[in-house]
Amino acid sequence: MVHPPRGSRVPRGRPPDLRHPRTLPPRARRLAEPGPGARHLHRLLPLPRPARRRRGGPVLDRRERAGRGDLRRRRPRHEAATPGRGADARLELDPLGAVAAQLCGAHRARRVPGGRLHPARRAGAPGRRPRPGRDGAGLRARAILEPTVLRRQEHDVSADSRGPLDSGSVFGAILDALVEPVILVGADGVVERANSAAAQILGADRDVGRPIAEHLARVVVRTPDGTRLPPALHPIARALAQRQAVIGAELELDVERGRLTCLVNAVPLPTTEGGAGGVLAVFHDVTESARLERELAQQAARLQAIVHLVDEAIFVMDADNRLRFINDAGRQVLDLHEGLTVQDRARQAPLLDAGGRPLAVDMYPSARALRGEVVTDELLLFDHHASGRRHLRTSAHPLRRPDGSVEAVVVTWKDVTEEVRARREIEAARETAEDASRLKDQFIAALSHELRTPLQPILGWTEVLRRHRTVDEVTSRALEAIHRNIRQQVRLVDDLLDLSRIVHGKFTLRFETLDLREPVRAAVEAFEETASLNRLRLAATLPPEPLVVWGDAARLQQITTNLVSNAVKFTPPGGRVAVRLETRGEHAVLEVDDTGEGIARDDLPRIFEAFRQVTASRAGGLGLGLDLVRRLTELHGGTVSARSDGPGRGATFRVEIPLAAARPAALRPGAGPVGRLDHRTVLVVEDDNDTRVVLRFMLEAEGARVNVAGSGVEGVDLAEREHPQIVLCDIGLPDIDGMEVARRLRGSGALAGTRLIALTGYGQADDVRQAIEAGFDAHVTKPINLDQLMALLAARDEPLTGARPPG
Repeated sequence: MVHPPRGSRVPRGRPPDLRHPRTLPPRARRLAEPGPGARHLHRLLPLPRPARRRRGGPVLDRRERAGRGDLRRRRPRHEAATPGRGADARLELDPLGAVAAQLCGAHRARRVPGGRLHPARRAGAPGRRPRPGRDGAGLRARAILEPTVLRRQEHDVSADSRGPLDSGSVFGAILDALVEPVILVGADGVVERANSAAAQILGADRDVGRPIAEHLARVVVRTPDGTRLPPALHPIARALAQRQAVIGAELELDVERGRLTCLVNAVPLPTTEGGAGGVLAVFHDVTESARLERELAQQAARLQAIVHLVDEAIFVMDADNRLRFINDAGRQVLDLHEGLTVQDRARQAPLLDAGGRPLAVDMYPSARALRGEVVTDELLLFDHHASGRRHLRTSAHPLRRPDGSVEAVVVTWKDVTEEVRARREIEAARETAEDASRLKDQFIAALSHELRTPLQPILGWTEVLRRHRTVDEVTSRALEAIHRNIRQQVRLVDDLLDLSRIVHGKFTLRFETLDLREPVRAAVEAFEETASLNRLRLAATLPPEPLVVWGDAARLQQITTNLVSNAVKFTPPGGRVAVRLETRGEHAVLEVDDTGEGIARDDLPRIFEAFRQVTASRAGGLGLGLDLVRRLTELHGGTVSARSDGPGRGATFRVEIPLAAARPAALRPGAGPVGRLDHRTVLVVEDDNDTRVVLRFMLEAEGARVNVAGSGVEGVDLAEREHPQIVLCDIGLPDIDGMEVARRLRGSGALAGTRLIALTGYGQADDVRQAIEAGFDAHVTKPINLDQLMALLAARDEPLTGARPPG
């Protein structure tokens, strides 16, 4: 056991401390004391020590003062320039300082009188203020240089002591405290020391005392590209062989815990005599940072690929509005290149605003973004030298520094020339289609008017003759046939108009709570006579209890009418048509089943298309009925379907309508008996003579007093003179139309209580709206039968506003 020397003031039991050399063993004490050609160990360690300021000079302790002259006498000078500083700031560094500079960049030091160099101490060391930019490098210099210092001091103390220090030495403790693997190799190539980190990470403890070649052969080393590195090219082997430092060699090591990426520094160490010493190797684990760098590189590569693949021009302008980056699309579309300024671009091909006017340079998207503005989806124009005028959709966003100032801007330009052209073509096509649709609607309205107008006198006189009691059986049958076909003709016109209104979104329903049995029963009864004449069995099965739905009674009857009409039309004599109405779950289900011509399986998906005839039937038709059934059913929230076993095997059509949420206390009452028009005064304004005559005859037969006028002006004069209670007025009059007649009559205070009814062949939704706006109380389309007309005229307190009577 080594005891403290005599005279030591160290208390008993105090551990060895470099700050108190007398507490160290004699050998270590000799290393800590200044000697010829040796540096002080405490210079490499963050150890506080008592200091005393000499007048006119820096703080020096006793050992500094004692060793200053010794260093000046025996140590050679080596000057090294501090990077980034002038030649007049060159520093004198000894060989150990040069090693420190190569290993860890410890190139900053300060000179004290006598030529001594003080490496920077760790920040926070007692007795000094931290020096920014120096302390970190100084700490690494102390940690890496210490083995060399101790070895040199060992040579100075004892020429026979050439092995490494014991595990209990200060050198070993310092090495083991490092988190980075450190390996010390002697000049003979034998591993002399491996710290704890090298033992744990590299397994180098088993190589101590063995040639370094065995360690290099055992550990698999690869370059960053995955190529296996021969042992002879390892940084340690190169430093031993070439006596040159290898700094920052990036290698991948296969160790027990996996693959590590390390930066290896291997520095040859000189001896005090200037001969060849060993090699000190430090392994800095950069696995995580290398992984992050690889990920960043991959992300950058992906981003770069994406940027160059997109069809939008993407470029970056710096604060001077100079182009710094542009992708491939930008080069192709804009003919730009790096270094070009926005002024250069403006001179080559100036930008234009959406209206084609030149844009000021300070209003360019990049210039506005440099002022902090965010530009989004603005349309600009420019003239390309090859392809002519182009349309660009541009955006610009500022890139800011941490202090908020704008450093650069990112601008995107997308060539939308084809998109703009296509949009204009679509708009032109839409306008053309709308014009064609308007012309079609006008044609349908005119056709409807022309078809309905002659039907009114036919239907009117048929009604009159049917009510005459002296008509014989043959005449009666003829009148029934005429009446039936007139109604069929009216139904075709109505279907055509209804389909047009539905397609154009102008169709409205008048919903109410009703018993579905009523419109179904009415539709079936309307075809009983036709079925009988065709020798068909037509039967309806209705539930005993009401089937309450929320719907339009007229349209629900129209659905049933079209289905029954088709069944009767396509069923040969002797066949059967069955109508069933029942409840299934939360729906009312209407089925119309026939034994007629049937439908081929391939035709079923197309059966509900407009103007589609799936069979060349003798019955003919426009093919509108089933399409109208589908659309009306969907407007009621229901569905319609068809099934058939094939041609000649009949067909079944099924309609499902949701039941009403709750049954009402009272349903809509049925139509009651219509009273006569005794002593009521009626004015008929109609330019068609046949219609005018039959309406007058029908109304007078019901007790009304009737006046007639053949033009609008004549009608206004008669109304102002006679003050009729009811005015039946056509719309399409030769002089002034019915709208103007209504406006003039409403402008007369004496006719404020007169009921105005438009009776016309124009039945579009706009026609109804315009009639009501002009002042009519009701709008009815021709032809109208006597019962409907009587019901309309007899209603005093409930004016009809635009409904067409079901027919």
